[in-house]
Amino acid sequence: MIHGVVIYPGKPDESFIAALHTIRNVKWQAFIPTGEVVLADTFDKLQPGYGNLVVILNPASTTFGYLSGLVRKGCHLFLTENQRMTNEDRVKLNQLAEEGNTLIQIRHDLLFHPSLATAAKKSHEIKLIEIHHFEPNEPDRLQEMLYINLMMILKIAGSEPNRLNVCSIPDSGNQLSVVNLHLNFHNGSAASLTLSFHGEKKEHLLSMHSGDGSTNYNFKETGPIPGQFGNNQLTRQIAGFSESILKKNHQRFYLSEEARTFQLIEKINRKLAFNVQLV
Repeated sequence: MIHGVVIYPGKPDESFIAALHTIRNVKWQAFIPTGEVVLADTFDKLQPGYGNLVVILNPASTTFGYLSGLVRKGCHLFLTENQRMTNEDRVKLNQLAEEGNTLIQIRHDLLFHPSLATAAKKSHEIKLIEIHHFEPNEPDRLQEMLYINLMMILKIAGSEPNRLNVCSIPDSGNQLSVVNLHLNFHNGSAASLTLSFHGEKKEHLLSMHSGDGSTNYNFKETGPIPGQFGNNQLTRQIAGFSESILKKNHQRFYLSEEARTFQLIEKINRKLAFNVQLV
């Protein structure tokens, strides 16, 4: 049996807590709100036993110092996608987890969207991936948007990129307006990612093209909404992670995969001439 603790911002959704209690492999021992997160307090609420799990949904608690302390204590970590770490910290944390035989998974709702599961099985057929993600007046979300979409692209492509082209367009005030990326992969496929921060309408569109036609998805209309505590995607991810802990089987995207993604993001930031710390 796994003993679990959840660290969250504000007051948790009661339906989310009820959903967590349906995970048969985990005995939840504490739900710690923002402001009460202290390493010692966390472990006061964890009973000794195999498989201690800490679910951290509060970005303020995702600093390297705090997380490395948990890993050194033998905890498995499920982290929110908005972490307060540099890529170098992520690599160090992954090394600590590997040395301590603990597992780390990072939340990414869209990676569990049925369309991506289907696409990943047909990655050898997909020749072109296109994503358009528009978030008007929110250029501060650039790093988050790069992370979300590059993880999807890499999962669908099923291959490592061997070429990257980056183009950015400023607005009249010299603020970032549009970013466009082109990636080529070793398996012969290609991807285009366009991020836009102008206009009025939010959009998140995915198109996958093969020799037999195209498949399109609108995540704003049909996809799970990242950040909602009560959605089934989050509970399913935590349940799947608990099974992986018991089996000690790396079946999902762990921090080592995340580190590869952030290395790619660092290359993109250099090409964009930004000096931005990844969140």
